[in-house]
Amino acid sequence: MAAAVCGALCLCALAAEYQPPAGERAAVRRPGAESVLPGGRLISPLGAQFPTGPGPMGLAVSPHGETAVTLDGGAIRNSLTVLQREGSGWRTSTLKIESGNEGGGGEGPDSWRSAFSGVVFASGRDVYASDGLPGRVRLLDTRSGTVKQTYELNAGGFDGSHSGELAFDARRGLLYVLDRGNSRLVVIDTKRKRAAAGVPVEHPVALALSPDARRVYVTHRGEAGHGAVTAVDVENPAAPGIAGTARTGKVQDGPGRGGAGVVATHDYIFVSNENQDSVSVIQARTLRPVREIELRVPGLEGLRGMLPAGLHHEPANGWILAVEAGINAVAVIDVRTFAVMGHIPAAWFPTQAASREGRLFIVSAKGHGSGPNASRQGPVMGNTTDNSWRGAVSILPLPGADELPAMTRRVWTNNGFTPASAEAAPLPSELDHVVIIEKQGRTFDEVFGDVETAANGPVAALPPLARFGRRGVIVQQKNELRQRLGLRFVNVTPNHHAMAERFAFSDNFYAGAGLAADELPWKEAALWRHLERHGLPFRSFGGRQDGPNRNGTDHHRANQFIRDIDRDYLRPGKPLPRLIVLRLPGGRMAKPSPEDGYPFQASYVAGNDHALGRVVRFLSQTPYWKRMAILIMDEDTRGGADHIDSHRTVFLAVSPWAKQNYCSHVNASFPAVLKLAFRILRLPPMDLASAAAADLGRLFAEEADVRPYSLEPSTLEVFDPAKAREPGP
Repeated sequence: MAAAVCGALCLCALAAEYQPPAGERAAVRRPGAESVLPGGRLISPLGAQFPTGPGPMGLAVSPHGETAVTLDGGAIRNSLTVLQREGSGWRTSTLKIESGNEGGGGEGPDSWRSAFSGVVFASGRDVYASDGLPGRVRLLDTRSGTVKQTYELNAGGFDGSHSGELAFDARRGLLYVLDRGNSRLVVIDTKRKRAAAGVPVEHPVALALSPDARRVYVTHRGEAGHGAVTAVDVENPAAPGIAGTARTGKVQDGPGRGGAGVVATHDYIFVSNENQDSVSVIQARTLRPVREIELRVPGLEGLRGMLPAGLHHEPANGWILAVEAGINAVAVIDVRTFAVMGHIPAAWFPTQAASREGRLFIVSAKGHGSGPNASRQGPVMGNTTDNSWRGAVSILPLPGADELPAMTRRVWTNNGFTPASAEAAPLPSELDHVVIIEKQGRTFDEVFGDVETAANGPVAALPPLARFGRRGVIVQQKNELRQRLGLRFVNVTPNHHAMAERFAFSDNFYAGAGLAADELPWKEAALWRHLERHGLPFRSFGGRQDGPNRNGTDHHRANQFIRDIDRDYLRPGKPLPRLIVLRLPGGRMAKPSPEDGYPFQASYVAGNDHALGRVVRFLSQTPYWKRMAILIMDEDTRGGADHIDSHRTVFLAVSPWAKQNYCSHVNASFPAVLKLAFRILRLPPMDLASAAAADLGRLFAEEADVRPYSLEPSTLEVFDPAKAREPGP
């Protein structure tokens, strides 16, 4: 019955068309103003905006709200960001980790590996911060960065510790640490400077201290697929014990984790269930479940994707603030009625929120986006995709209840949750098969920067950046003494360019940014469950299910894909799966290996191009060609340069029905690919992201050109297929 209701709700969502508001505007980063995100959504965070280090997942605010600290856990994991109030403004600084201090072990900044949201204030200017995989917690001075004390979790017979979230009882000087590596709650007596005890808790995620400091509530993955919260009695910190466990959320039909956030009042425990878009309410005294507070979008109630994460209790208003990472907002819940009062706009992928003295602090892991990392003069040094991410802290007056309706409307508009005035572009009725080919590693400008015009007009390209284009430049890498000096004006990607001329492509498509769940390219388990629920045959090659060796080359993957499709479907005359997924990740490149046929790093890009061409040629010669759309995209752009945005990447729509040499300017990302695939397969959307994604239907024409694709030969100096060796067993 529940599945039928969910299916009916999803189908109702299709009655209206939802699209992100950006249209054809490209991604643009505007801190302090409205920013356009990759994929077409907008963000308009309120209040003052302050940059942080990459990927902040933790936030701590001092008792009087004069200092805020973020724990930055992105690509550069050697910093905390400190915001100090000065007069009417705020001063921002990066906390440097000094070596040789007490408990510091003589370690320098490079040893810092902060992770998750483990940061709490110990006093007016000192914080405890988790150190992630090294299994440490450090006490630091927020003014100087001095390490005053280090606590090692890898002691007493434990190894492989991973310090996560923290809670601090200032009155008794007790620090509570989640050790994810050893599935336990560790109690540290900071007055005696030693660990006092530990309690096993399976797969811990988040923790909160009760208002009377007698219990610590730990969320984790429960039995039978549901989430759970365990109450640990810490009245005697030397001998803590389990007081009981309560179930949170509903039983999940796939992998997931327990509550992403937890907060406690005197009466209740609140736990966020990120995969279910809900907040569980548990009675604190009895651990009896009270109710589930559902976070829903009007008109799209059957879909999920708000991703509630961190929780915060605002006692002055009697609110619970639930950070919604998936829709860039913070939900406001009335603690008395358990009603959702509204949503506050935030920056990109908020993770935590806190309030002090009438101010609201929101930390967002992806800030305002990355922006371009190249100009007409070339790549911007030191601004690659790996380190261009900066988070953000938004500081604003805590809004009143009367302000929430207008803020909520802004959140819905920013995410495309307002029904569009125009319908989606019609698709050819003959299409009923989809092949998604996921590649890796290249920006749009690196491959198509030399494609300045298409049949429908100009293309947003920058030729000097097209190092893997038709006139590519291959330079020798350091320490490659056995290699030639390099090559100039070589065609590295002849098949990519031939497909762009014969079929359709995009100059406004973006790869996932690597942090937000709605932007991750393969939520594979959720996708497969969606297809299974609707009885649609599918197969994955090179992913988690089966297929080519994930550690092999694209040349090998193409060989095995062609063999398997021919052996399992074409020769025996069995129906081809309606959805096929193939991974060809070799474009990410690797160390040159001349003996295996890859004399340059660029040889892997050329090998990827050749493998892609072979797969498309093969599929175009099957009886399914006229019914097929092959959707090709790059999953990430790590290390690449682009003058529009560091995550703008390659997308091709290959099909007899694709418009010839047509360039789409619609701001789109992976959810738009899913939306298009679901439309072709006659399926409802999978989640909020795919329901409100951009429409790519204009890529298709009214008439088909059923000619098979002709493979373009590789430049043999770069990649010779005859010399490419298959990986060993």
